[in-house]
Amino acid sequence: MNRSPLVTSHMEYGIKCVVDLSHTFFSPRMGQERLRICQQVARGENVLVLFSGIGMDAMQIAGRTEAKSVTAIELNPVAMACAKNGQRMLERNKAVKVAGAAERLHLVEGDVLDVLPTLEHGAYDRIVAPRPKEGALDGDLGTGDGGVQFLEALLPLLRVHGGECHWYDFAADHELPNCERTRKSISDVCDKMGYDMEVIHVARAGSIAMRQIRVCMDFRITGRKSSC
Repeated sequence: MNRSPLVTSHMEYGIKCVVDLSHTFFSPRMGQERLRICQQVARGENVLVLFSGIGMDAMQIAGRTEAKSVTAIELNPVAMACAKNGQRMLERNKAVKVAGAAERLHLVEGDVLDVLPTLEHGAYDRIVAPRPKEGALDGDLGTGDGGVQFLEALLPLLRVHGGECHWYDFAADHELPNCERTRKSISDVCDKMGYDMEVIHVARAGSIAMRQIRVCMDFRITGRKSSC
């Protein structure tokens, strides 16, 4: 017997999202982290949100900041349907004081690795990249590539002088506060691709399992290496 999907909604700072509990993932506990990101977005920024899920990260940025555009990419068609419902609610939300929030939000359904090569290089001031976990042992145990393929794909899209990425990785609690393994992964990819960068923020962003956490490392592109 087929059952109807279990669909609910969640309100965060006046913005509502739709969640299909059977086929999507959403964490209300990341609300403070979403607020932190919004507080850093400046007027006129072009923002790209990868692995955007049901769209709350992107809707918060579109609805609470004066970003010029917010582009969200998601592969899961059910999550994308939830995001489109959320976008329609955002359009009707009288509590949202920023003009044109829904119109500035662009939803793209597809694989990040397929979509990113089609986007303009250097066009984004800020990229939010909560990379997916690559199996149960992803993190300090050394399996998986640490999301290197996603870093390689997103770096060319950042503004060369001052573009920022909020990179979410998986770590063990003993790796805090510096998260040197994550820092090295980012640094190595930037070196390989000819970018200078600086890390501007490292913090815990949520719990995954016993002593396993999600961390956010914000880094800024400061220029191209002189040999490039």
